[in-house]
Order: sequence, then structure tokens, then C-alpha cells
Amino acid sequence: MDGRVQYDPERSTVFEALGQKEPSKKALKRDWGDMGAFLVRAPVTSEDASGNSQCGDFEVVREIQ
Repeated sequence: MDGRVQYDPERSTVFEALGQKEPSKKALKRDWGDMGAFLVRAPVTSEDASGNSQCGDFEVVREIQ
């Protein structure tokens, strides 16, 4: 893992899953600013016929400030 990452993925909590579109910076700052939160993504690696999906490893997009 990159040494610049400032969070521990083993102890982190995922609060929302938002789909394909990245949320606006203004909305993220309003809801999560000054909390030490990060915007991350986990790419979908597989999906079955009933809509269940599996995700890959989390990757940091940016810190929410």
C-alpha cells in the first residue's frame, strides 16, 4: 500500500455506496468535511444474474476537506 495513505482500511467504515457517478465536492464537504473522511472507490469485479456483485480493493480518490 502507498505510504501516503492516511487511513487504515482494516478499521474503516463504509457509509455509502453511490454507484458510477462521483458526488460533487460541495456535497461531500457539507456532509463529511473536517471528519478525516476519504472518498474511495472499489471497482466491481463480478456480478451475477440476480444483481449480486463483488468488489475489489478500495482505492483512495481524495481526502474530503
